[in-house]
Amino acid sequence: MQDFLELIYLAYKKLSADNIQLLLLIIKVFLCALGGLIITVSHSFFSYQWLRNNFNLYVGLTLPIIGLVITTVIGTNIALSIGMLGALSIVRFRTPIRTPYELVHYFSLLTLGISAKVDISITILLIFLLSFLPFLIQSFSKIKSKKSSNAKQIIMNFDASLSDEEIQSISSDSFVKNFSVKKLGKSNELSVLAKFTSSHEKDIFLKKWNNRIKNYDISFDEID
Repeated sequence: MQDFLELIYLAYKKLSADNIQLLLLIIKVFLCALGGLIITVSHSFFSYQWLRNNFNLYVGLTLPIIGLVITTVIGTNIALSIGMLGALSIVRFRTPIRTPYELVHYFSLLTLGISAKVDISITILLIFLLSFLPFLIQSFSKIKSKKSSNAKQIIMNFDASLSDEEIQSISSDSFVKNFSVKKLGKSNELSVLAKFTSSHEKDIFLKKWNNRIKNYDISFDEID
């Protein structure tokens, strides 16, 4: 083992400054990808099962790397930073967000990549904090639920493909609290947040829109 470490040290000493920078960048890219995947998978076990699909796993892998590459390329260039800020803002406002949690999740992954450019120790700390945060929140919720007898509401997030007439119908539904629409040719892709006070209400809603809903996930929360 000692011989192996000495071999690594000798190889490191022979590297030029540019090669050392490249090696550090590769390590940061690997750390960002691994950290983003760990955070996404850990959060998927807490009422966010939709994070386990291929699309969200891909986002978890690549978004921290994108944040790292952006900050590395921009450096101290003010003009590039302003231009990139505008480009990211356009992407954000053209991307449908189902819940505030989803927005926070994406910004957390970006922050992971940005922090890797500044200090790897901050990145490692963020990975541990963001990965274990759902466990802490769930533990707190269990303690709170034991002390409270408040009724629960059922929260459903789902994606659907609807026509213009169907959008008007579902938007007037009393169970639908929030939704966003993305136009794709002749069809409309919706991300919808609905809330129910009983399983019976949820079942009626699903029966009505079952042929239009692509996928959904269920969580529970206390009624305000």
